[in-house]
Amino acid sequence: MARQLLMQTLGNAIYGVAAGTGLWLLGVPYPVVWAALGAVLRFVPYVGPLVGVAAPIVISVAAMDGWRGPLMVLGFMLGLELFTNLVVETVLYAGAAGVSQVGLLVAVTFWTWLWGPMGLVMAIPLTVCVVVLGKHVRGLEYLATLMADTSTLSPAQVFYQRLLVRDTNEASDLVERHLATHEPRSLYDTLVLPALAQSEIDRLQGRLDADGQQQLVAAAREILADAGEHVRRAVKTTEGEGPREMPVDTPVVRLLGYGIGGAVDDLALDVFGHAIDDLPMTLERPGGLQASDVVAWVREHGCTIACLADLSPVAVARTRYLVKRLRQAAPQMPILVGRWGSAGVPDDAQRLLDAGATHVGATVEDTRAWLVEHARTAPDGRRLTPDGPPAARPAVSPAAAAAAAAADARSRRAS
Repeated sequence: MARQLLMQTLGNAIYGVAAGTGLWLLGVPYPVVWAALGAVLRFVPYVGPLVGVAAPIVISVAAMDGWRGPLMVLGFMLGLELFTNLVVETVLYAGAAGVSQVGLLVAVTFWTWLWGPMGLVMAIPLTVCVVVLGKHVRGLEYLATLMADTSTLSPAQVFYQRLLVRDTNEASDLVERHLATHEPRSLYDTLVLPALAQSEIDRLQGRLDADGQQQLVAAAREILADAGEHVRRAVKTTEGEGPREMPVDTPVVRLLGYGIGGAVDDLALDVFGHAIDDLPMTLERPGGLQASDVVAWVREHGCTIACLADLSPVAVARTRYLVKRLRQAAPQMPILVGRWGSAGVPDDAQRLLDAGATHVGATVEDTRAWLVEHARTAPDGRRLTPDGPPAARPAVSPAAAAAAAAADARSRRAS
């Protein structure tokens, strides 16, 4: 309400300055008086503007010789009134009233065509009422979508839509605008990962086929390659040569990265790799592994931390199974699960923790923060094998710890 009153005051002031200047040029007596009176009377609904226009016209008829002067004043006042209603008030009131400028122009045209001069006077309040109805009455939401000045799509949805139509130029522009106005690393959780998660939702619901998703992933990977360099430069500019969160002499930590669901989760791991590339950590991505091969790879090569990417909203059954097997193979190894890109389901996170996961990250920044804290408390970065020394004791649930102990006892009896 305060913003609308401020815009009305500004519009009335513009009207008063224009009216005073025009009346002075036309030779009407006391132009400042009529301009000030017209500006003030515009605060009075409906009647005020009519009186403000009529007053200088009547004075011109009484004070000027002939009809040429009064007719010019009449034409000037009517033209100024139309200009104020159609241009000035449209530009100023649109944002204050919650109506887009184009929508308000269309509405003014419609109400004027329907009811004539009275429609022109009533156009703005009627249009605002229509928009309010669209925002609060079920079934009329399309009215608010058509006429409101707020975007119905989030930045991530706009980015996803640009990827769907293969408009990589506009998608890159969205990335550049985000980097120019936000913290650099927020790009991943704000734009990229929500778009990938939305592609999984559309694939599961049949709105996006596998080929379409592959093309979307390829376009996102290309944009991410360029954006990652911009993020690195921006982070280096703000944080210096090394990350401020960790000591300079922190040993390198080896992470095993594995995408549960294929190309989308693999790209999510790429995103995660970009987010931690300034940390003393290496993300190893063995190619061609099936879920059943991951445990064998850990036994053979070892790693400090396992990081599994499994974007929401895909069910966590496969991830839980792999987490359980990894926990049995390496009871002391921290296991991260990245459920990035959306809020996810709280029960899913708890199920993964109960299965033996050490941490379930809802965002890349959350997962990165956990890694930084882990490196601070266990910075040795030693190679971890099932029979080797532990790198750090993960915070697993009692049920997971009991299951791991039972599995270890069975394996010893078998040997």
